[in-house]
Amino acid sequence: MTKKSNINLKVSWDKDVISEKTETERSLLIELKANENSKIKKKERQAVNLALVIDRSGSMQGSPIEAAKSAAIQIAEKLNSQDRLSIVTFDSEIDMLFSNVQMNDEGSSYAKGLISEIYAGGITNLSGGWFEGARCATKAIDEGAFKNGFVMVLSDGMANDGIQDPNELNTHASELASRGIQTSSIGIGAHYSPLQLDALAEGGRGRLHHTETADDIIDVVLGELGEIGNTVAKNIKLNIHHPDSVKLKCLSKMKFIKSGNYFQIKVGNLQLEQTKSIALISSINKYLEGSEVSFECHITWEDVETGEVHESPVTNSNLKVVSISESDQTSVDNEVVKKVADIWEASIAYESIIFNEQNQFEKASSLYDDNSIAFGYMVDSLEDSDARINRFNSAQKKVSKIWQGRSKRGAYSSIKKCVMSEPDLRQRDSGRWHDEF
Repeated sequence: MTKKSNINLKVSWDKDVISEKTETERSLLIELKANENSKIKKKERQAVNLALVIDRSGSMQGSPIEAAKSAAIQIAEKLNSQDRLSIVTFDSEIDMLFSNVQMNDEGSSYAKGLISEIYAGGITNLSGGWFEGARCATKAIDEGAFKNGFVMVLSDGMANDGIQDPNELNTHASELASRGIQTSSIGIGAHYSPLQLDALAEGGRGRLHHTETADDIIDVVLGELGEIGNTVAKNIKLNIHHPDSVKLKCLSKMKFIKSGNYFQIKVGNLQLEQTKSIALISSINKYLEGSEVSFECHITWEDVETGEVHESPVTNSNLKVVSISESDQTSVDNEVVKKVADIWEASIAYESIIFNEQNQFEKASSLYDDNSIAFGYMVDSLEDSDARINRFNSAQKKVSKIWQGRSKRGAYSSIKKCVMSEPDLRQRDSGRWHDEF
């Protein structure tokens, strides 16, 4: 059903004109934000059905396991009597320490006692631990106590037992997400597999977070749970109708569907005071002067309380076809260019790190070769164009050879948030993603 949207949909172009009889590329930025006059207010956090899945493999020995235990104990203290907590630990064996314990004073004390006894052991059966955590969360749903559940996986290593293929992990996480089980992954330190943990998070409609300390872990867990009460709309889909003579390329790493002159992008959820930015490149065939190239955009979303699907009114955006001289004299909206270029640069970096992690260094480097001319042309009007090009070239050198350690994992997590328009929930200042390069 069509409903007056509490989401502002803004469509912006780098230029709102194109030259006659010329094949043209235009940068398109679409931003979604809760209306300032929205009646939705910040609500008290809903009760949560949370399962913490903690890696206790040998690589967690020392500071990683202590950080995970400290974070789990503090999370148990910060939950309330309406919440339910499950704790699963895994190495080669899977142990469910407790399931769906009410976090009143007695439950919290019980949980903290068991958490304190966790120790590091053998190899890493990531999938086994995650499945058991999901089972605990699913049980609370099946019993009618909750409509959904949250699984948070904490790991510093790479799965070497159980399911190890990222695609298979993604598929299983997606299946459980359709049943109301959301999965997020928390990578600790310098040696976890970003591809495996991100597969669980992406399929599970959650996020991958890079952490170093117990405080980081607490920040991201409580940050995600806190977003429950601030969600304006769920499962937002952006729908774009364009002329047959136009081709759209989505630079943001959101899932999309293309069919003829219809383009749909799965944006996800929107929080209060959050802006979702979607960047696209529009390739436009030749048009005669005086005509217009018309685009129609609208969103659909699910009501947070009822799950009912709503649809916004259509927003129209037209590009005027003008003479070449008039087009040349039309100023560029550099704010749009900056935002689109930021997302494009992050998108290339994200894909290249995936290739780098797979030791496909030539493919990682070729992504930069394939996009260097077009990227340089886009940023040419910006004051910091030289700095952007230098950063672009530096990133290419970084991913074209073996790269390990914290900087790579931190960059991967930060980049993914950039291309998905998601916040970094850590309270400490972590800088910009390209600082890691």
